[in-house]
Amino acid sequence: MDKTDIRILNLLRNDARIPNVALARELNMAPSAVLERVRKLEESGVIQGYVTRIDNRKLDKNLLVIIELDTDENIGDSSVGHELAKFPEILEILETCGERYYHLKVAVRNTDELADLMTRIGRIPLVRKSYSHLVLNTIKQDLSSEISENAIPKKG
Repeated sequence: MDKTDIRILNLLRNDARIPNVALARELNMAPSAVLERVRKLEESGVIQGYVTRIDNRKLDKNLLVIIELDTDENIGDSSVGHELAKFPEILEILETCGERYYHLKVAVRNTDELADLMTRIGRIPLVRKSYSHLVLNTIKQDLSSEISENAIPKKG
């Protein structure tokens, strides 16, 4: 990976739908060369995919909630996490160290849906306790961080 790859990643990070020709123009490169670089970044797993960001409020999912869970799982046992992954309301599941083992990001329509979800989560074996936090405002939301040229892996 070199400085050009970093520039490609940052341009795609800002607009994953940028046409290859526009990307090539921005980089002052031939479109075929840019296409080949993007293909290599995809094949190596640096680019894991392309996503559509959806405003859940437009789908009447007006409550964004962070849920913390205490479980009786042993470290390294993710059985609760795998069970949680089946719930469509859960947008993100983070397995963490510290006071709480799981942090969930959840989008629901209203408090009734939240109560139903909390009941279903509480039925999962090994879930001991939950803590809910209503999100008032999202200050920043990125799927990846900006990449600096210092991020180029060292060879050797």
